Amino acid sequence: MPDFEPPEPVPEPAVGEVADAAVDEAPATATEAPAAEPEPARRDLRALWRRIRVPAIAFAVGVVVAVAGSIAAGVVQDRTRHDDVVAAIDAYVAAIESDGDRTAATGQTPSLDDAVASSVLLYASIRIAVPPQVVCDEPRIGADLALVDCRVRVQGRIEPTTIALEHTDMGWTVARGLEVPVRIQSGALLVDAVGGVPLDEDVARGERAVWLLPGRYDVDAHAPAQLAVQVDGLVVSPSGGAVRWESDTAATVDADVRAAALAFVDACAAAPADGCPVIQDRDPVEPFEAFAVVGRIALDDRYAMTYDVSVRRPVEQPSEFLLITVRVDFGEDLDRYDVAVVPTS
Repeated sequence: MPDFEPPEPVPEPAVGEVADAAVDEAPATATEAPAAEPEPARRDLRALWRRIRVPAIAFAVGVVVAVAGSIAAGVVQDRTRHDDVVAAIDAYVAAIESDGDRTAATGQTPSLDDAVASSVLLYASIRIAVPPQVVCDEPRIGADLALVDCRVRVQGRIEPTTIALEHTDMGWTVARGLEVPVRIQSGALLVDAVGGVPLDEDVARGERAVWLLPGRYDVDAHAPAQLAVQVDGLVVSPSGGAVRWESDTAATVDADVRAAALAFVDACAAAPADGCPVIQDRDPVEPFEAFAVVGRIALDDRYAMTYDVSVRRPVEQPSEFLLITVRVDFGEDLDRYDVAVVPTS
């Protein structure tokens, strides 16, 4: 067998050498084309954008900042107006709820219409016995007008009302407050003074109304000698005002009213006439009995009291019942005492 020598191993090229060799061995290509130049119109647009984008961004940011600033300023302004209105309402309500003199509250309200009622008591040093309690909601604010819904509590009774404010050079002021026109007249009772302030005769007799704030006022009054009167005071609420009082008639008044009613039905039974009630014919004639007397006051019938007298017969087993009306007139000066039956219509 012949001898032979294996061929010399060819050394492997390094990695870099392989890449270089591959590059060196790559066939030559045609003349390489230069990089394409951008079109002229596109170059102009890019240049224009580079020139305007920074100012445009700055302008947009400025607009956003300006709008945000305007909104913030509006919010601050609205909050300031709200706070000013609330402060004006709080001051007005605090003055009304305070004990004693009402001058502070009255001074915040413009002149009231004297054609509707007199302001004399508002601007006098009138005292209030029991101030009201006032609770108000959030105001509804317009350009120069604000409205506030409130609830006024007087003597355990709650009534709604609305306060109006207007914006002037002096700020927010009360344009329409809680003042109420009140006619101080209460039947067979004459009020001489309210809250320590004497009344003019036309006011005392209810011929002219007066402006008053809500609350309960003490009153000085006089009544006919035949009545025992207990006066609770003048109570004013948003819906109006009235003097509250109770009375007990003297025993002589009750007896006189009963006697007048019985004399009337006896006369009608004996000789029926116009104004008499329908009375049953009875033989022999049986007397009536007055078993109930109820007095009442009508505001349209000043200085008098009216009594409803219930009569019946026979006394032992009543079968006939009548209601007779008797009027007691005390006169304009409460110094008269006339008892008369009101004929049946």
